[in-house]
Amino acid sequence: MKNLLRNTIAATLLLAGFIQHACADIVTVTGDTTNGPVFIPPAYWGGLPDPENTGVAYQAFDVVTEEGPNPFNWENSFLTSCEFACVTFLYSEQGFDPNDGMKNLMTVADNIYHFSAMQTFLEPGKHYTFVVTGYADMDAGAFSITGASTAGISISPVPEPSAGLMLLGGLAGIGALARRRARRAAQLS
Repeated sequence: MKNLLRNTIAATLLLAGFIQHACADIVTVTGDTTNGPVFIPPAYWGGLPDPENTGVAYQAFDVVTEEGPNPFNWENSFLTSCEFACVTFLYSEQGFDPNDGMKNLMTVADNIYHFSAMQTFLEPGKHYTFVVTGYADMDAGAFSITGASTAGISISPVPEPSAGLMLLGGLAGIGALARRRARRAAQLS
């Protein structure tokens, strides 16, 4: 954990040097890919996936930037520090498909150590998906992402599909309970 904190501080300082713009917005989020959903990621540097790969845990984030001081200045940087050999992928506004890791892939950042650095241009107001993962099924653990933009930036976790299903199931259960109580109240009166 000490290494993660030290790496996060170092990453933030390095990222500040990347931006070199006085009005940069810097956001840091943390997470853990352990026991997360799995997908088969593209191979090194965005190549075709390894057919022997059985799936790697990941965590996905929705990234949205705001209009900067210059409408054509869409610079954004991401520096990820991990407790494992991590790789990060950025997917276009058409979205991330865990069943096809190559679909909508924009850029890859990896160095097979515990850091991943990416500098890219994102159109303001559009939603992009930033994915933190590893290359092998044992690559999982805690991580910290520091994102910076020449304008505002938001990085929020993408809910897993199962979370939506659980929410719908809970709402259906509450509705059934309310109908049952209303029926009982009607029988008693």
